[in-house]
Amino acid sequence: MLTAVLAMLPFLLFSLVGLGAAGYFFYSHAQTQRLREHGTAGEATILRMDRTSMQINRSYVYDFLLEFKVPGLPTYRRQHRSRAHDWKAFILEPGVRLKVKIDPNDPQRFVVLGPVDQQRPQSIQALVAAATGFTEVRTLAAPDPVKALKDLQSMLDNELITQDEYAQKKAEILARL
Repeated sequence: MLTAVLAMLPFLLFSLVGLGAAGYFFYSHAQTQRLREHGTAGEATILRMDRTSMQINRSYVYDFLLEFKVPGLPTYRRQHRSRAHDWKAFILEPGVRLKVKIDPNDPQRFVVLGPVDQQRPQSIQALVAAATGFTEVRTLAAPDPVKALKDLQSMLDNELITQDEYAQKKAEILARL
């Protein structure tokens, strides 16, 4: 009987650790959702942004120095380490202003909702043209229209482009068929 209990001990310990980790994950997620819904609206400006050598799921972790402006509180600064993967911002650099929600009971706890000013992704051609100095960039292969339509729909769903921009680009893609 004792040997059977001892044989199951590693399994029981592993299960307890797994349940604890899952519980912490769900609790943390619920806290973030509560903060998004009931937090005090404010604004944070990126003052400094340094990439660390740490990566999580192939995304670099950054050390940020943020300056917060929240109604009813004096302006304050806070260091924060994050991947910034859910900040809905294409451009992250010093000077970028972010919409945030602050925990009214603990101003050090916050969640980033996205940039204050709407950011639009630049086209690959515009980036290449800016980097090389060429005003015209030719592609070697015709782009896949099905993939382009899927990407366009994704951009609309993520509110990166307006409905009018979506309709215009969709018409251009379909005209190439």
